[in-house]
Amino acid sequence: MMNDSPLVLIAGDAHTEKAVSARWPKARIGGSFRDLSLLEYVASGIRPDIVVVDVSLSPRGETLEAWVSRFKAAYPSSTVSMLDGSSNRISQDVSEVPGQTTVLGSQTVVIWSPKGGVGKTFLSTNLACAASLASGGNAVLLDMDLCSGDVAVHLDLFDGPTITDLIPVLPDMRSEGLDKYTRRHGPSGLNVICGPRQPELSDLVTPEVVKSVLALASKRWGLTYVDTPPDMASDVVGECVDAATKIVLVTTQDVASLKQCRSAMDIFAKLGIPGSAMAVVVNRASKDSLMPLQKVEEFLGVELAGAVPEDRKAAERSVFEGRPLSLISKNEISEAVWGILDHLSPGLGRTTPKKKTPRRRGFFW
Repeated sequence: MMNDSPLVLIAGDAHTEKAVSARWPKARIGGSFRDLSLLEYVASGIRPDIVVVDVSLSPRGETLEAWVSRFKAAYPSSTVSMLDGSSNRISQDVSEVPGQTTVLGSQTVVIWSPKGGVGKTFLSTNLACAASLASGGNAVLLDMDLCSGDVAVHLDLFDGPTITDLIPVLPDMRSEGLDKYTRRHGPSGLNVICGPRQPELSDLVTPEVVKSVLALASKRWGLTYVDTPPDMASDVVGECVDAATKIVLVTTQDVASLKQCRSAMDIFAKLGIPGSAMAVVVNRASKDSLMPLQKVEEFLGVELAGAVPEDRKAAERSVFEGRPLSLISKNEISEAVWGILDHLSPGLGRTTPKKKTPRRRGFFW
């Protein structure tokens, strides 16, 4: 077993450094680099106990897997961890089993509903902000509801680039290039790619554009959340579903919403999407409903991933102020969102927000 103050070399950015500091508070950092060749050169002189590498880095002239294999052959006593930010944490096995390489897989979580008006964007923004807070800002939210997306409204992000601005440069873009076209949600550190400013610009965002942006975002941040339009036949929804590692189906307790949710689940099953890839969440859950949560589970034939309680006043104020409730402690909606996050990414949702975010200044429109 390694000592309490291992010598660590880091290949990554500030988020990778935070992960190392969280895992080994007493670690001796031998250096932090964005170039794997430079890290390899430094390793030859100091022989690190641990090397932590961000999977978004690309070594020159070889794949990352080939680089890791070559590095391990040269330094068999060093532990190598590949971190892509899905949890921004490093498993204990990495530090306790010499020579082991661990890859923490990325996630693309698509939030969708066949019915509009169920609070899909509300859940998307709250989940993504919670994930970003838990992962040290290593998460992104994509607004793919191209004709009527309201992510910018929910997060008070009215100025800055949108997805249409990156289209001309997309063919030659590397994953790091997305940074220029994202907006940063200050309280949570969430990266956001907003939808078009005008609905008529949505035609510019073709399925090929959606596919490319999803692939780049997944490589860049690891934790990717996608808000989608309520249109099962949409090519955009199709591309998002194809890229998803998890599909969150949002419903309410009313009969029409539940019937559409059940139909959507049947269609996904016929498309070969396993039940394990789907998670059903009830929004605006009420104890007084004629369809209690137990009956909802019986009707849908699944165990719910979570239920966000109804609190219309709190939800409306949250959107009015551009302040997601998941960033506020001691709130029933916040607790429900963090529980859903823990269901989607086990362990990630156990972090709780430490303080309230400042109220926004400005006008709601």
